[in-house]
This record gives sequence, C-alpha cells and structure tokens, in this order.
Amino acid sequence: MLLLPALFLALPASAQDRDEKSATIVVTGASLADSEARLAACLARKCPPKEDIEASLAHAENQFIAGDYGGARRTLGKSRGRNNRYAKLLPIEVSDLNRAHGRLSNLDGRPDQSRLLQIEALDALKAGLDDNDTRVFMQQLMVGDEFARVGRLRAAEEVYRRVAKRARKAGHLHVVGYAMLREAVMFGAIASVQPDYRSAAKRKITNIERTIEPELAGFRDAAKLLRASLAAYENDSDALEKAIAAIPPRESGRPVLIYAPPVRLEKIVANSEEILPPQQDDPQWVDVRFQIAADGRVQDAEVLRDSGNIERDWPKLALESVSRRRYAPLVAQGTTRIERFSYVHDLMTRTGSRITGRANNGRLTSLDITDDAPRN
Repeated sequence: MLLLPALFLALPASAQDRDEKSATIVVTGASLADSEARLAACLARKCPPKEDIEASLAHAENQFIAGDYGGARRTLGKSRGRNNRYAKLLPIEVSDLNRAHGRLSNLDGRPDQSRLLQIEALDALKAGLDDNDTRVFMQQLMVGDEFARVGRLRAAEEVYRRVAKRARKAGHLHVVGYAMLREAVMFGAIASVQPDYRSAAKRKITNIERTIEPELAGFRDAAKLLRASLAAYENDSDALEKAIAAIPPRESGRPVLIYAPPVRLEKIVANSEEILPPQQDDPQWVDVRFQIAADGRVQDAEVLRDSGNIERDWPKLALESVSRRRYAPLVAQGTTRIERFSYVHDLMTRTGSRITGRANNGRLTSLDITDDAPRN
C-alpha cells in the first residue's frame, strides 16, 4: 500500500499560505467537555445548519486530539445526516463537513469510505458553485489524492491531468500548477522507496520546469526543490544543500517541508512475529514534538504523548524520519511543531468469510496538530 508524504511538501510559500484559508477544521481551544456541551446545546435549540456544522467540526477536532477517532468519525457522520441536504444553500460548509469526515474515516481505517466522502465533498460544491469555480477544481484534486493514497496511481494521474486541462481552459493557471505539482510529488514519493520510478518522477518535474507562464513561477521554484529532494534520495546530499541555501528565509507562515526521509515500515513487518490484528478498534498514535531551527534542520524531536497501546516499534521509525527532515530556512530563531502519527489498521473482510476485521499490518499517517495548523 502506498504511503505518500505530505502532498504539499514542496509547495511555493504563497501557495501554502493560500491553502491555509480553506482549512476544514479550525482549532477552537475549547475543551472536549465544552465542545460536547456546545454541540448538544446547538442541537437542543435546533440551531441553523451552518452552526450545526461548525459545532460538529469543533467537537470532532477535540475528539480526534483526545484519541477518540471512532467518536470523531461518528460525530461528523451524524452531522452529515442532518445537513447534507443543504448543499445547494451551503456548498462550502457541507463540502468541508464531508471532507473532514473523509479524513477521519481514513484515519479510522476506512480508506474506501474516505474516497467516497471526498467525492461527496465535490458533489456538494457542484450543487452550489459553477463547475469552473477554483474550489471545485481543488476538490477534484483531493479526490485524486485519495486514489494516490491507496496506490491507484493511474486513476490519480488521470484526475490530475483532467483537472489541469480543464483549469487551463478556464484560465485558472494556479490550479494547473497544483495539478502538475501533485503529479510530480506523487511520483517523487514513490521513487523515494522504489528507484524504478525515479525516471518518471524526473519527467514530471521537468514538465513543470518547462512552463513559461509568470503565474507558474512559484511552482517552477517548487519543482527545483522536488528535484533536490529526489537527488537526496539518490544520496546526492550536495544538491539538497545547494537548493536549500538558495531559498530566501521565510519571515512568517507555516514551515515549508522540503525533504522527509520515508518511514520504512517493512523493517518492523519483516522482523515482527506478530501475525494477529489488534483485538480492539482503539487507534495507535503518538504526538511528536520537535523544533525547526532557523537553518531548517530539526532538533529535539521527542514523543510528547501516545495512545498507550503501541505495538511493534513504529514510533521509533517515525521519530528517526522526523529528526532527518529539512525545512525551508526561517528568519526567526526557530519554531516548535507537534505532529500526530497514527498507525492505522484498515478494516477488511477476511478471505472466504463475511467477517470484518482489521488488517494484520498497519499504515502510517501524519497530521500537523500545532495550534496554528489547518486540518485539510
């Protein structure tokens, strides 16, 4: 199963800053008990759909942070049941709800449901927005991301190319850039663990570098960073260092991840005698806190807290990968981030049986849960 690094690992700074404005879940700072009470009060007074969605998203966020993945998924599922019919009136809000529900479904071991919910998020936007609206195009790209996440590369590639073609015709060149960059990142992610894909990854990067439109200049810069990170996977650390040295330090905004060593889960699968899946649905997760120094190097990576039911040695592998990351340089002395790593055992039906259980081996996902980080 394909495990992609963050799809925006090398987006130009301006592109990342724009994307933050469309966050699906916003951190409220309220406690779990407070968000639960607010949602209950909202429903008791039959609050308007928009308020219902906002309260549901806030409570699901808190449930997720507390480690109750199933509860968070159910909270959003119930809200969808109440509010999906308002898609034409509230296309953005209903789309956000479906998108967040899809993200949590993936974290709860339901990747197929996650993909369908991203499609529903797209349908919600189409119900109230023009087909050529940039938000419709961007959600179509997220559907492609879901195909990429489960290793359906051809399907993802077709989605990205179709969006790029339609967006170019509609005059939305920044969407074209996102589509081309997603293709390049996808193949670069695969190439990081499967060298046979490196030629394809380089072709995708070259396609971006050869664009001439001024609107795509930021994406051409991102392509250079992608090429440097690919060189790092080929043990050419000098290329990575030169690329990072050429990046002007950022004064503000979210840190820009340039290089992330893949987490090689096959190490624990091959060495583990464990053959049975977990006997409960409780998720496994660790929160990793780390410092990003002014030069973009990671310092003091540590496990801040965990779910208390960790099996195998995957947190050690995640910690090693985080420690070797490289970010774009910062003007300030540095910044602290907290990232949630989840080891997800997907739901599956056993061969020759109708009984649903959890896959023996898990997959690793990560999400920035720093207070200023959007939940896309």
